[in-house]
Amino acid sequence: MGLLDFFKKKTTNIHQPEQQTNTPPLNKNWRVLNVFEARLSEMGYSVKRHTQYLTLIVDDELEISFMIVENPGNHPSLMHLTVSASHPKYFQKGVIENVVGTGYSLENQANSALNNYINSTFLTIIESFSDRHNPNLDFTTTVNGKVVLWHPKLGSLCTQGQWNENPPDELFFDLLKDKIPDQLTSNKINWLKIYISKRANGEIIGECLFNNDPWEAASNEIFNYAKTWEMRGEFHGLKQFIMFRRCDASDI
Repeated sequence: MGLLDFFKKKTTNIHQPEQQTNTPPLNKNWRVLNVFEARLSEMGYSVKRHTQYLTLIVDDELEISFMIVENPGNHPSLMHLTVSASHPKYFQKGVIENVVGTGYSLENQANSALNNYINSTFLTIIESFSDRHNPNLDFTTTVNGKVVLWHPKLGSLCTQGQWNENPPDELFFDLLKDKIPDQLTSNKINWLKIYISKRANGEIIGECLFNNDPWEAASNEIFNYAKTWEMRGEFHGLKQFIMFRRCDASDI
């Protein structure tokens, strides 16, 4: 059972504009592109359209592509969007993310999904291009006898449900920091995505992906952590995106 299973159609009917139902998928994706382009431009980024693909080029280096995932089982007020952010130097294969947007119109859904993407992933990716860092989070690894310094870039810890007190952004990093060094590749930038949720009946779902690949040891750690949650309400969820940038001084 996955995250999107929580948004399956309910018995209650919600009014859905007729034009959205009949809009071809390609046109929907173009409309989402318009929303993304306008928002990123408002935020001060230089945004261009790729000449061949449904892709935005941000600040002449980061390519963002996206696609609406059509699933007849999803509620009509929900949009499931897959987003890929690629960089020609740091992550050519793309940082893949799935976000959800809600609303009664496609534009509202796209804006909701975009808010989720910006707050959970995009800003952290942008921050990873800079050597700015929090020295309290730094750690080192040893590669071929050379000490390498790493700068973690923690995205905001996004919460779902009612919490007595929101956990700190460092929560997942502190839980996994002893395991992270062994996962790092020789790439300048690595990344970690975490999602975990728990229902009042004790059901836990989630995943940990390191550089887009499943990381079982981390998943086990996070699942064990979720077992300790004292539930307030029917559902709790946590999501976070973390980048790891090799210090520029370690490139020499």
